[in-house]
Amino acid sequence: MKLQKRLLLILYCGLCSMLFAQTGGKTVFNFLDMPVSARVSALGGRLVSIRENTDYSLPILNPSMLNQQLSTGVAFNCVDYFSDAVYGHFNYMHHFSKVGTFNFAFQFATYGSFVETNEFGEELGTFTAGDYGLIVGYGRELVDSMFSLGMNLKLFFSDYAHYFSSGMAVDFAASYYCLPKNISLTLLLKNIGVQFNPYDAKREKLPFDIQLAFSQRLKHLPVRYNIILHHLYTWKMSYDDPTDPFAVIDAVTNTKVEQGKGRQFFDNMFRHFTFALEILPVKYISIQVAFDYNTRKQMRSYDRKGMVGFSYGLGVHIRNINVYYARSHNNLASTPNHFTFSTQINSFFKK
Repeated sequence: MKLQKRLLLILYCGLCSMLFAQTGGKTVFNFLDMPVSARVSALGGRLVSIRENTDYSLPILNPSMLNQQLSTGVAFNCVDYFSDAVYGHFNYMHHFSKVGTFNFAFQFATYGSFVETNEFGEELGTFTAGDYGLIVGYGRELVDSMFSLGMNLKLFFSDYAHYFSSGMAVDFAASYYCLPKNISLTLLLKNIGVQFNPYDAKREKLPFDIQLAFSQRLKHLPVRYNIILHHLYTWKMSYDDPTDPFAVIDAVTNTKVEQGKGRQFFDNMFRHFTFALEILPVKYISIQVAFDYNTRKQMRSYDRKGMVGFSYGLGVHIRNINVYYARSHNNLASTPNHFTFSTQINSFFKK
């Protein structure tokens, strides 16, 4: 493959990691880290610990929330990404007596069609690029539904012109739910796996993460707050950029002035947090808003900050049909539109 084509593929392979503010873009199959639904995107794009029997897309991210009440639930998510890029998923859940509840999902991310050229700029034709994944999730409730466990098995592959790669990963999740206080807590170990066929001679890492999410719906207000911690396996998420335009330069020595230890500590600490609110004014409407400090720090611009790091969305719930829309400001270049539709098949046959 010629140089221009190789550079173009590398750019698109790294697109997900750059736009979702990963810690350096050192992994492959980053489409596995994309928000699984508009609601999740509006709540910060990471783990959500909400136990509801009306959201049929959440178990893709949090399999420990699978339960019998979600059986025959279906969800479709689609995101109008950048240029010709589109990603989304489709999933279906079913409960099997004495075994547990399963979730079957298909994820995709297509990046459009590209012109292939040689080193002289001569066009040789076109090629396409995309990532695809199959997910089987399993969840089971324990101890009067206060505790639940879940696991996802993921098989995925990518096809970039003459480059092909595949891999497998698993997610493990454990949740605690307290009904009287409307409290939910989830620990997630995400994307533990291996790349089977590397693009080149060397295998690369998957986007592994450890996340912890806490949520509580307030008793006297129609509000649910969410606190999510991510990248718990590492402390420092920032990186030293020699061309950082925000760096303070000593006028005498012409060297970078380092931040104080206290400021460095709090900067590193808050990079692990995502804060989100869900407002439930009436039964048929829900509003989501979130802020991610790490995204704002990594994707900020010297000229202006804008809404980078913020996300928001709206949900409409009519009978057994749920429609979510969200926008996530992960950079200043563009703001993707997220759409999710979900329902429960057997509800149409109930009297």
